[in-house]
Amino acid sequence: MKQEAQLTKGKSITLLVILSLGFVMAVLDTTGVVLAVPEIKKFLVVSISNSIWIINAYTLALGTFLLLAGNLANKFGARRMLVTGMSLFVLASLGCSFAGNINLLILLRFIQGLGASLFMPASMAILYQAFSTSGKLPKMLGIWTTIISVATGTGSFIGGTLIQYFGWRSVFLINVPIGIVTVTYILMTVAHDQPINHSKIDVISNLLLVLTISSLVIFLVEGNQFGYDSGRILTFLIATFIFGGLFILKISRSSAPIIPRQLLVNPEFTATNLVGFLTNVSLYGIVLVLGLYYQMALHFSSMLAGLLILPGMTVLIIGNLFYTKYANTIGSKKLAIYATLLTLLGAALMLISSFLVQPVPAWLIIINFAIMSIGIGVVVPSSTTLLMQASGKQYSSIAGATLNANKQIGGLFGTAIMGMIISNLGSNWNGIIQATFLINVILYVLAASLLIQFVLKRKA
Repeated sequence: MKQEAQLTKGKSITLLVILSLGFVMAVLDTTGVVLAVPEIKKFLVVSISNSIWIINAYTLALGTFLLLAGNLANKFGARRMLVTGMSLFVLASLGCSFAGNINLLILLRFIQGLGASLFMPASMAILYQAFSTSGKLPKMLGIWTTIISVATGTGSFIGGTLIQYFGWRSVFLINVPIGIVTVTYILMTVAHDQPINHSKIDVISNLLLVLTISSLVIFLVEGNQFGYDSGRILTFLIATFIFGGLFILKISRSSAPIIPRQLLVNPEFTATNLVGFLTNVSLYGIVLVLGLYYQMALHFSSMLAGLLILPGMTVLIIGNLFYTKYANTIGSKKLAIYATLLTLLGAALMLISSFLVQPVPAWLIIINFAIMSIGIGVVVPSSTTLLMQASGKQYSSIAGATLNANKQIGGLFGTAIMGMIISNLGSNWNGIIQATFLINVILYVLAASLLIQFVLKRKA
């Protein structure tokens, strides 16, 4: 790696933008692809439950392999893992753009997620290595966070616009030139880095985690189609408990567990991770439901659907800025609880509205979702701060990995649960909206309870 001192201002910004591109693509392949589901469903002639797997396969691979990927970057070098992961992501994206059947598309989406899981932690490692020798790191991280926040906020609109003008294949095809530029730049400008350690990697634990989550998601999603009491579906529920038990047993005996036991027994670490998980279950689930509701119930175009989701996603940034300004004066603990309660209020208002006005108009959804999003925009950085504080310097990298993992796994369960509701209720979109926000009320009651019980009351 070139020394940071050798990087000019222009090269520093270029490297930062290039490293951010991977995260931008990863975001577009969640929020943007959601809006492609109706078009893919029509083109490939598949059920809604099968088409939901286009989202789930990606988030499953991304979320479950992140912890392993972080350890691989330490063992084999960040540059190598970024190039490997990005190349895999680009090839899978190209395949997705030409996929002619749902099974192939789902498989390629899983490979996409695997590739993204490899390059995301590697990108962060290269960023740290490039700027950690001077005072530029905080500034560069601030710019990086802003880029990712903007991508998150505009992902639905960008995806919807691409779909409307260029078709659903374009949301995958756009990754190819961006990925090629990223890999080429990294190969030309970033020297081979030295692996941080050569310690053992607990691959078996990670595979058991993948099998556990996969079995549970299959049970949730496919149960609507085949019945939750059918032998075929119950097999996956039984597999969930078997693989989950083996996973717990393995990490309890492992000399190098994917999450150190010191962290697992820390109530604040566990509570803040769960809050992050619940928040992402909520956010990803809402984006899926609203994207489909605007297109299939209100008959809006994919671009308009993305545009209507945009305000709610954009105000997340307002929440981020509010937290940045008042974190030191109010405190992360109080802000996390206040924001969770605000988000709960938005979900409750949306639930009440869904019973009073049918169909729920877009303007009413926009207002209530914006209230929730402001709260989420504060919950995420405040709970992240508490998570990092609970982890300490020694386990800061592990904390970062769990943070990204619970985001993706939370998103996976959010889309799986909402997909289950959509499949079960069919064209009853009033009922789908009511069920969606009832679940969100429950989620934020749980989140607030966790914060009050394990964070606020904990002695300094």
